[in-house]
Formats: sequence, structure tokens, C-alpha cells
Amino acid sequence: MEFQKYFQSYEDYFWEWDNQIFSADSVFESIAIPNGQTIGYEKFVFEILEYLSEDSIPPFGTLLLALIATNPESENAIEMIHNLVKSKNIVTAFPQSQSFRIGAGIDFLKLLSHLPNEYKAGEKRMNLFQTIFHECHNRISAEKAKKILEEYKNHRHHLVRSSVKDEFNEANFRKDFRTLALLKVKFPTVQSVINAMESVPHQDLNEKLNEEVLEEKNLSDKMTDFVDQLIQEDKTFYVGSLIKRLWSGLNIPLHHNHPSEQPLGGISDLTNKGDFDKLVISEFAYDDDVFMSRIANNEALYIQREVPPEADKFKRILLIDNTLKNWGNPKILAFASAIAIARHPKTDIECQVYVVGEDFKEIAVTNVNEVINSLSELSGKLDCSAGLDSFFLENKINSKNQEVFIFSSEESLKLIPMQRAMNTYFDDIKYVFAIGMENINVYKNQNKGRKILQQIVLPLDELWIRNHNEQKEKAKKIADESISLLYPVERSYQNIFSYENEFYMYINGSLFAFSNDRFDKGFVKIASNLPFKNGNFALKTSSKGEKILWYHYYDLIHYASTINLSTKELKNYKDFNQKINQKVLKVFEYNNDFYFGGGVIDLLPDFYQIANDFSLTVMRNEKVRQAFNNNLEEKDAFISNYKSSKVKYTVIKRLNNVVIDKDVLKINDCHFRNLKFVKDQFSFKSEADVVFKESVSLILKNKGVSPLAVVKTIKENTDKTLKEAKEIVDERFSVILKDVTKSAAENLKKEIEKNGAVCYVESQYFESEDGSKITNQDGILVFESSDKRIDKFYVPFVLNIQTAMASVDEFAGNQYFISPEHGQNVTTGDRFMEKYFKPFILNIVHHGA
Repeated sequence: MEFQKYFQSYEDYFWEWDNQIFSADSVFESIAIPNGQTIGYEKFVFEILEYLSEDSIPPFGTLLLALIATNPESENAIEMIHNLVKSKNIVTAFPQSQSFRIGAGIDFLKLLSHLPNEYKAGEKRMNLFQTIFHECHNRISAEKAKKILEEYKNHRHHLVRSSVKDEFNEANFRKDFRTLALLKVKFPTVQSVINAMESVPHQDLNEKLNEEVLEEKNLSDKMTDFVDQLIQEDKTFYVGSLIKRLWSGLNIPLHHNHPSEQPLGGISDLTNKGDFDKLVISEFAYDDDVFMSRIANNEALYIQREVPPEADKFKRILLIDNTLKNWGNPKILAFASAIAIARHPKTDIECQVYVVGEDFKEIAVTNVNEVINSLSELSGKLDCSAGLDSFFLENKINSKNQEVFIFSSEESLKLIPMQRAMNTYFDDIKYVFAIGMENINVYKNQNKGRKILQQIVLPLDELWIRNHNEQKEKAKKIADESISLLYPVERSYQNIFSYENEFYMYINGSLFAFSNDRFDKGFVKIASNLPFKNGNFALKTSSKGEKILWYHYYDLIHYASTINLSTKELKNYKDFNQKINQKVLKVFEYNNDFYFGGGVIDLLPDFYQIANDFSLTVMRNEKVRQAFNNNLEEKDAFISNYKSSKVKYTVIKRLNNVVIDKDVLKINDCHFRNLKFVKDQFSFKSEADVVFKESVSLILKNKGVSPLAVVKTIKENTDKTLKEAKEIVDERFSVILKDVTKSAAENLKKEIEKNGAVCYVESQYFESEDGSKITNQDGILVFESSDKRIDKFYVPFVLNIQTAMASVDEFAGNQYFISPEHGQNVTTGDRFMEKYFKPFILNIVHHGA
């Protein structure tokens, strides 16, 4: 009973169980805001509960609210919830005196949403939940929590009872939002949450992966492997690419030894005290009496052997300027130089690294995540003289045991406050790295003057070229499989943009066009398998009439790419940081040119025109400004209308099981009846008449830090030659296995990932014994019969609305999916079933009979 009560859903509330799938490891696909976005997938939500259960778990609604606040694009969801809880039905359900909890609870959600992105993803997100829900009000004890999770593991289907909504419950509402309101008292600011996270010892998320973690730690002990990891990670690629070049060029001592006593020859080597084995040979020429007398009177001579240099405790202190003048390229070169010194494979000198701005802060650079976090440490001051004052005031430098390095841009070092600071602390600073846009001048302070040791020029255009194999391979795969239907697309309000009065949406690697602004028709697919994440998009037409898609996003540095949607030619970005320091930029198209706009005027000019080679031209044109404003207004109005449109459905893009039971096809335990997918009451059983087998591919996502071991594993476990295995490892997102069983792919995946690589299994299709196939392509089921007399046909896999069926020549069902450009003949659902669907099923059932 405790289980059902904890997960119970209610009418007129902000969440509901959504999209039943009854798979082996989950009962529902997700938890969602009614008529809104997904809050979280069932499997992920229960992973969080499992993680928190060692301490206690919060009310389920409170946890979902925290999930919403830490999801990407959370502002709209928070506003939707705010409107919901203020609505008339709910306000009248409890005394107005309790309404203060709404405001405090919503404020805390907004506070969570304003946390830096690093705290809202991965392990830090888990740590965040652990921190805020530790000893929270209305919590469930660890003992009860484990019982609830145990019931879930053993009886997942009990969750179905909780999905049947009860009437709105005032007590449950108070519990969920009062818990949040009290958390607002405990954590009044964003900084208070961050401070609490830093002071709480968090449970390691990878405890269950000890073998892989240990392997990774062993690999990280090798500095060259560490640099390879930096290069493979997008956020540290620019820094990592410079380190090996700096190792080969830097002329800085790698060792430090205290000289101690080192006699250099002559009479300084002789002494009257010592061990007998060190007696000078000439002493033995005396007769015994004289010899004994010299010994007794300390007159005998001994050789004083050379004493080897004695290693002592020596420390280097690396101070990196993180103020405005040091942003962009100088920051990347500064971090690369500091890491090259601190993590040189031959150095035995301890290093401490600090960023210096208005104050100073110690940072760590021992792994990739620490480097990412350190790169995000930025100061808005013009120079770091105040931070230097604070540092040297709190830290007394002993020149015998400490060396201080300063890494700052040439422009910053010319500022008067910096010159004053450099003169004040001249005796404490040993080395100065004056950094330009592509060069580093290394100076040494000595004899009351500054001596230049070396100048390092870095060919950034050469060093910052990525392996193009990846882009070429991806570009080859970009294709729009022509399906004679309009596509169903899950609701998303990100990545929507316009071009020539038409609106487009990019989602999960595919580009779609809206059919109209009434939203009563499906989407036209423009391209698939595009290698982009969420970001800013724009379209234009080339001189040859080909569509060019522009992609841009900012994550410490600016990333940009263009792809020709006709030729599939992919061009990579160049780093814009050397010209612009602002991250809040929007890309848009005007007069068939791409522009940047929307930056902060104090930091950069209003607009930049972007050339085909990614070079930027400053624009101060009122027409461009007006075009930018019109673009934003049109987009906002379009998205607002889209949000209020009535046609809403759930798209199923993943196939979990396909069976035929008593001549009835069931997909993900859904019957297909009267042009609707209807959920079956029970999950499928293996004794069904026909069970389709899943065919998958194994894809290599990241080769890790031991590519040679991955090559060897692939060669030993597949029929690939050594050359083929190496080609697979050299290219990201390459196919290791294709059209194999899921178990075979999972087994090889485990073996490969023992070497630190990352793979994923991608479902291709489900196949019956006769060779008939069912494939899910972006939410449309493709039916291909082994009997070539039966034409291929398509069915959108959507819930909550009537669907459609289509072949190349005929269409039946919901007009929402009909594509005018294909010119199909419209027929009835019964006729289509008789002509295509039933023959497809009967051919499979009667196979071998």
C-alpha cells in the first residue's frame, strides 16, 4: 500500500504517468507534464531514487519538481506549473493562507533552474539532489524507501495501479510544495546550494563499476593518456591539442635538487675525520707506530667522498589571469601552458594552480572534468592586480622552496595596475608568460630585470584541425529515407527557426519543416542523422540553389558548422573567441547571409556578418537590426501558437517487442485496431504464435584511452581483419557489428568497454523467421514483407490519436499525415487492411506451413 500511495497520480495535477510500454525493465516510457514536456524517463527517475535511498527519499512530487527545474529549457515548464497551481480548481481546494507555499516553492524551482549547467547534469545533478533532500521535510526513511524500491524491482506492474488518477488531493499538494518552500528557507541563494554541495561528501555514482573506474584511474596515471582524453572531449579539445607541442618547446626545468655538499676536488676533498675505508692510501706508508699515532691524534687524512644532490620539497605556484583581457585565445593558451608545466610526464615538482581575478581561487587539473570546471572560472574585471595583491598578502613566498609563474595576456600586462603589481611582487615572481593570440613569450625575473627566455609560436590553424574522418563518415550517412507520409514529431519548442516564411525544427539529429502555421498537418523531413546538438540554427540558399544549414552553440568556446543539405558537404567551425568574447548570441539569416546578433552592446558590436569561411565582419546597419528584431518576434509568435495548438499525441520511436498472437499483430504490447494503437492489458508472452527477433548494430562512440586494446578486442571477437578493426577505432560512431542479435552486441559491448571505450547498441529492425521486417524510422513503422508481391507500406506509431496507413500509391486514415506531394489515392482503412496489412500478417503466420 505504501508503494501505491507514494507513486499515486492525481487529476488536475502537474504530472502523470505517460506512454505505457510494459518492457522488461520499465512499465511506462516516461513521466510527463499533462499536455506538456517530458519530466523524466521512468528508468532514470528510479535510478535517482535508488541513489537517494541510502539516506532517505523526498515526496515523489517534490522530486519531480526538482527534476523539472534542472531539465534543459525549464523556464516554460516552471511557468506552466505556476499557472496550474494558481488555477481556480486548485486554489479553492485549500485555504488561501497556504498559498504562500506556492510562491516560495516556485522561487526555489527558479533558483534550481539558474544553477550553472554543470550542476544540472550527470553526477553533479545526482549530488545536487542528495544535497537539497538530505534531512528534508516529509521525507521517507531509508528503510521504507528500500522496501518501496524492492517492490518496484520485483513487481513493476504494480505501478499501473498508481497511474489510475485519483481526485485532486489537497494534503498531497501541500506536502509536495511545502517541502520545496522549506528548502527555499534552507537554501535562499544559488551560491548557498553550491556551497552546500561542495561541503557534503557525496556517494560515488560509479561504485557499481569498480573495475572500469580502476582501469580508468590506472590509465590516467599516464600523462600522455590524460592529454588524449582532453583532446577527445569537445570542451577541452583546444587546450589538449596544444599541450604536446608545448612539451616539445618549453624550456623550463623539470627537476629541482638542493645542492647540499658537493666537493669539487683539490684539498677540499681531504679531511681529518672519517671511516677507515676512506683513509688516503699514502697513510699506509708509515710504520705501525707512526700510523697509530696519526690516527690517535686526528692527523691521518681521509678522502671526503662526493655527496649526491639532495632532493628537497619544492613547489611551483601557477597563477592564471582569468580577467576580461585574458579571455578567448589567451585563456586557452594560458591553461595549456600551465597544464603542460604541471602535468609534464617527467617532472617531479609539485604544482599548485590558481585562477586570479578580483580574488584568487585554487583549481585542479588532474582530470578532464576538473579542467572543464576550471575553464569556466571567469572574472569580469579588466585586470587581476587585485587578485595578485590578495594572493601575496595571504601567501609568503620562500624563493628557496617556491617558484611563482604568472600567465597573462600581453594586453593585460601593459595595464598600469598590472605593471604596479608586477613591480611590487618582482622578487616573488620567477617566470612570466606573456600570451598573445598565437604566441607565448616566456620571461624570467632575475638580477632586478626581466630576461626573455624564449618565444613560442603556435600554428593554431594546424593544431586545432580535428580528425576529419569523423565528419566525412557522418556526412556520408546523412540521408532522408523517402517515406510517403508526413512525419509525427514529439513536441519541442527548442531549435525552431524560420527561412523564407517557412518554419523549421531541428530535433534529435533530424531537420523537419512545419507543413503550415495551423498545425493541422504533420512534418516534412528535410534531413536525417545530422551531427549536431541543440543550439542555434539558420538556413540560406547557395548560388547553386542548394540549402545550407548553419549550426552554432556556445560552451566555453563558440562552435559552428555548416552542412550543404544537397551535397552533404560538412564544414567545421573556427574558434570565434579570438574576435568575440560574448556567449549570448543568436544566429539568423538576412538577405541570404548569416549573421550573429543579440550580444551585450558593452562587450561587442551589435552584429557580425558571417562569411562562408567563417570570418566575421562587424555590422552597424539599422536594416540588419530590424531584421533581427523581426526574426525574434515572428519566432516567438509562432512558438506561442504552436504551444496552444490542439493536435497532441505521443510518438513511439523505440520498438521493444513485436509478436503475432492469434493472427493479431502487437507492437510494444499495442494492438492495431480501427487505425489506432491500443494498449493491451497484459505484456506479451513468449508463447505467442510468432515472436519477431530484434536485429541491432553495435556502434563505437568513443575509443577511450587505449585504442590499441580496443582494436585487439574487435579483431579477436569479430571476423574483422586488423586493418578493418583499426579503421573502426579511428572513426567515431563507426559500426562494429551490424544486423546481429541484441545479446551478441551486448556481450561484445562489455568486452570493448573494459578497455575504457564507450559503445552503444542501436536497434535496427525486428524480423520474423520468413524474413519480413518491421522498422521504426523516426516514429513511422515501415513494413517490408518477404513476399515481394506485397508492397512496402508505412504506419505512424502514435498514441492518443487515429493514425494512418500509406504505400507509394495509396493512403488511408488520418489526413494529418497525408503528403500532397506524393499524390496518393485515398482509400478506406478496411480496403488498405485487406490489400496490405492482412497479407503481410498471413504470409508470416503461414510461413513453412
